[in-house]
Parts: sequence; structure tokens; C-alpha cells
Amino acid sequence: MPVSRDRWSKEFGEWFRNVLLNAEIMDYRYPIKGCGVWLPYGFKLRKNVLKILRELLDSTGHEEVQFPLLIPETSLAKESRHVRSFEDECFWVTHGGSTPLKVRYALRPTSETAINPMLKLWIRSHRDLPVAIYQIVNVFRYETKATRPLIRMREVTTFKEAHTAHATAEEAEKQVEKAVSVYKRFFDSIGVPYLISKRPEWDKFAGAEYSIAFDMICPDGRVLQIGTVHNLGQNFSKAFDVTYETVDGGREYVYQTCYGISERAIASIVIAHGDDNGLVLPYDVAPIQVVVIPIPY
Repeated sequence: MPVSRDRWSKEFGEWFRNVLLNAEIMDYRYPIKGCGVWLPYGFKLRKNVLKILRELLDSTGHEEVQFPLLIPETSLAKESRHVRSFEDECFWVTHGGSTPLKVRYALRPTSETAINPMLKLWIRSHRDLPVAIYQIVNVFRYETKATRPLIRMREVTTFKEAHTAHATAEEAEKQVEKAVSVYKRFFDSIGVPYLISKRPEWDKFAGAEYSIAFDMICPDGRVLQIGTVHNLGQNFSKAFDVTYETVDGGREYVYQTCYGISERAIASIVIAHGDDNGLVLPYDVAPIQVVVIPIPY
């Protein structure tokens, strides 16, 4: 069901921006379009939300890592040939100081092209599988549309992406189910309503066999995508030649999944719980805890 906010007297977009400023969550007036500054109160909220997410991932067999921000154009080009082109969405580093670089570096738009070359080095045999890793990092995307704080940013500062590798298609399918379960528990714990749907072919993640999305209906009637889960099959492993030695001594490409949540999760909390008076937070993520003690008289 849509989030009911009939009593709201202000247009939703204006209300949302005002709440972020007045509640000191994020100041979006930074002099670069699509970039914002997390303020102390908002950063504490962010930490509390990520604490819940990390606990869910850690308890379900995921291990946290951190990959570099820079991705060489040669790696990105490999994905472009096999999947699609990210060039139009990338920020490019072209110089080191005043010296032109021989190979341009992209500021990470997503991490498949950073992670798969390393998986190729790490995975040798079936004994190295499965792999389940995640990182919470910033990503950069040159959004040409109208930006909106926490919802459509050029620098996404809270990008949780998980990547897994498996020996069989069946194991990858089970991982998709596990990821959906983790996300359901996450959004339930922060009190955010959601709809789960399998994306049509034209709207799935480029390079995925299929995509599953978590959506929230906003008070203005728009749909906000707040989480995605993708079954990648062998598409990326074939592009990057990520193989393993099977039990019988053969070679096989791994099967992969990936799934992500961004700071839209924090936006969804603001949207789901706020009202005409401003910000309302669930107690599990609220930076300030208040207990009312009745005193009889």
C-alpha cells in the first residue's frame, strides 16, 4: 500500500529537502551538483542503519572488503564489449598532477569491473567456492537528469554492494533467495514498506539473467527503487574469464550474483516515517533515544 500522507500541506519534494536541512541530515548545497555533505546527526543515523545491514550480512556468510575507487579503462572496456557501455555515466581521471595518464581511470560507477579481475586471481578450484563479499563505498555516476539529495546523486556515498560466486546455477539461485530474504529483514527492521517485483527484460541490470527489485511508493505517487538483486549467470565470468577447476579436473565458469542498497534506504526511512511536522525515526536507528518515565502525583 502507498505511504498515506493526506495531511501533508506541502509539496512532497519541497518537504523532503526541507527535512534534510532542518533535521541536519544532509546539506545538499555543496558547490558541485549532485554532491552532499552528511551532517553530524545524519551521519549518526547513517551509522545506525549500516550497523543493522552489516549485522545481517555478516550473519549470513558475507565478508566485508574494500576495493579501490579507481578502475582502469581497460577493465571497463572489457565489460563494455560483453555487456554494455558505462562510458557516458563515468567520471574520468585523465591526469596525475599535470602528467597525462596513458590509461584513463574511471571513478567507480559500480564494481563488477574491479572485482572480477581479482576473482580470477583468487578462485582456482571448487574448494575456493562459494565466495560472498560486500563493501560499503562511494560510487560516482554522471547523472544528467535532475538530481535529488539521497535519491539521485552524482556521488553516492553509501553504496552497499555484495558480490558472490558459485560453482553451479542452482547455488547462485539459492543465493538470490538468500539476498531477497536479507533485504526483507533489513527493510522490515527499519519500518519501510516495500513491493518486490521481477524486472522486465528491458529494465533488468545490464549483464544479468534477471533482476529483482524492492520498490517503495512515495507520497507523490512516484516509485522509488530502494534495493536490487541480480542473478548474473555466467555473463561476467565469461567476460573476465573467471573459472574454477571442477571435482573431475575440468574447467568451468563460475555463476555469480550481485545485490545493492544505497543511501536511498535512508531516504526511505525519512519518507516512510516523517510527517507534516518533520522528521520521525524508528527507535532502532534514531541517534537520540528518549524514554518517557511517568511520575504519579
